[in-house]
Amino acid sequence: MKLLTSISRYLVGGLFIFSGLIKINDPVGTQIKLEEYFTVFSVDIAPFFDALKPAALFLSVLLSTLEIVLGLAVLLRYKPQIVTKLLLAMIVFFTFLTFYSAYFNKVTDCGCFGDAIKLTPWESFTKDIILLVLILVLFINRKKEELTAGIKTKSIALAGTLVFCLVISFLAIAHLPFIDFRAYKEGTHIPTEMLPPGNDPNEVPKITNFAMWSDTADETQNILTGRKLLVVIHEANKTDADSYLDLNALISALGNQVEAIAVTASSGQQFEELRHSVQLAIPYVYSDATLLKTMVRSNPGLVLIENGTILKKWHYNDIPSASDLMSNFR
Repeated sequence: MKLLTSISRYLVGGLFIFSGLIKINDPVGTQIKLEEYFTVFSVDIAPFFDALKPAALFLSVLLSTLEIVLGLAVLLRYKPQIVTKLLLAMIVFFTFLTFYSAYFNKVTDCGCFGDAIKLTPWESFTKDIILLVLILVLFINRKKEELTAGIKTKSIALAGTLVFCLVISFLAIAHLPFIDFRAYKEGTHIPTEMLPPGNDPNEVPKITNFAMWSDTADETQNILTGRKLLVVIHEANKTDADSYLDLNALISALGNQVEAIAVTASSGQQFEELRHSVQLAIPYVYSDATLLKTMVRSNPGLVLIENGTILKKWHYNDIPSASDLMSNFR
């Protein structure tokens, strides 16, 4: 039993820390995933889940930080009577989410490890069942796990970890994720990633949904040709209006060196209202909201493309100068 408890401690602590680190690297990604769950639950269970959407980003940071802090607390054997109860509550919550996704086929990617490791719904549920068993082992043996030596040092370490998680989360939200695990990371040649790996028709391409269109034509090939600066606007009514002053100045300074095109998932009417209010005098095309949120975690966000290759991405808080932008071309 002592060996089983030790194995459980290391596995649970390590997995929770690993999962939490991936999520604080991209809190907006977890926010999007939580919003998906709330949308499904508001229809299937109760309408009040829809009211939780505005709190999705806060919950994303909270849950991710808790995973890391509790994972470290388990490894340090810090107050196991409290920690194991919190872990048990979290894993029951996660197990419910993954079971719901798997059984009802509602949210096909739980986001357990963000975009770093993709699991099917049933794989995610199996993983959570195993974790549930391991946490139950720790819970049953919580009194034997009590280790009071060095409690002050451990408290300081956990407090420092908490601050670290909050700082990293804030920076990832205010800018872009430190590590981009998504299919549209910098350096990606989109046309290549739209093909099956190794030209095997049985393999699924990394990019399956890249499409952009105007009111009159398919613009996908045009976007993948030449030098393009995509001004990605997920939702016109939720975009950061203050950033367009610097954005317009950049577009003006670029002149004819790069073709600037706005890409939005909003309706034409909504976008027209926005572009007139912020004086965004560039053409625009439409695309899928999921694609745009996957491409860049910023609204608006900038994506620099040359002949289908993503050269650079920017958050609206990091709008570059024209010279800095042009330096990305080979």
